[in-house]
Amino acid sequence: MQKNDLSDLTIMSPQPESPDLRQSPENVNYMTYAIAGSISGLVMETAVHPIDTIRTRIKANSKEFVTFTTQAKRMFIKEGPFSYWRGISCTFFGASVSNIAYFYMYERLKGFLKNNQLVNPDLAPFIASFVGGCFQDMIYIPVDLVRTRMQLEPGQYEYKHFFDGVKKVSKYEGFRGLYLGGSAVFTLGGLHTSFTFGFYELFKKVLKPYIPSQDGQVNYGLTLTSGLLAAGISAMLTNPIDVLVTRMQMVNTAKHKRERIPTLLGKIYKNEGIKGYFKGITGRISYYGIADVILFSTYEFLKNKFGIDLHEV
Repeated sequence: MQKNDLSDLTIMSPQPESPDLRQSPENVNYMTYAIAGSISGLVMETAVHPIDTIRTRIKANSKEFVTFTTQAKRMFIKEGPFSYWRGISCTFFGASVSNIAYFYMYERLKGFLKNNQLVNPDLAPFIASFVGGCFQDMIYIPVDLVRTRMQLEPGQYEYKHFFDGVKKVSKYEGFRGLYLGGSAVFTLGGLHTSFTFGFYELFKKVLKPYIPSQDGQVNYGLTLTSGLLAAGISAMLTNPIDVLVTRMQMVNTAKHKRERIPTLLGKIYKNEGIKGYFKGITGRISYYGIADVILFSTYEFLKNKFGIDLHEV
């Protein structure tokens, strides 16, 4: 009887599983979301800044209703192609800083509401984006004020750059002047972000079975479709408030008295009719259609690269 030779036997022991480096919403560092959102916002706002400048001119025009293409031609002929980039310094600063605040608050609050089952999961993105939008506006309102004035026709406000604008507004109109139209801007910002991100998450959920993707990959088809639908709905619903905000921000409070919101709304209706509230709507839908496709695509791409589990978000 031969003796068993154990020398050639290899004792198989369970191999430790390689750690899953992907982050789920429960253990992710939410600054990851904030950084991804800030980069996405900067890319998006820079790309669509010329559209924003054109639609700002349209909304500011209380004398006539001008189409988007007509306004674009006027600016090119009268001021040249660089006129489309007026106020870009504000965009660089505002997009970088304010989006950090927004995406951090949005993703953290959305995860908290869902994980603790405090509200219907479909409502969580609407609530979280509204709150995040309000936090974002604390930073963004002065940025938007200076940028709007810089985008107007030359001669009205000669700000060299964002910080020069902040300095001059603070000097001549007081610190309060930086938050001109604050209540309307807060309302616009909160509602717009709530509708945009809320509908985006909702459309992603509804359309996901019809637009499949490979595991672990960004579903760009789903992202683009959901982003476009959300952008269009949000832009149409909030355009009247957007017109109101632009008109309020135009007023130099060092020279003219502030106008109350009801008074200004009545003046727009009296002088321009219902269509006055929808000036610039073509530009707004175009702006946010392009902007949100860029924003959401870049954001989903960066989340994937940063190791955030897209199935759980």
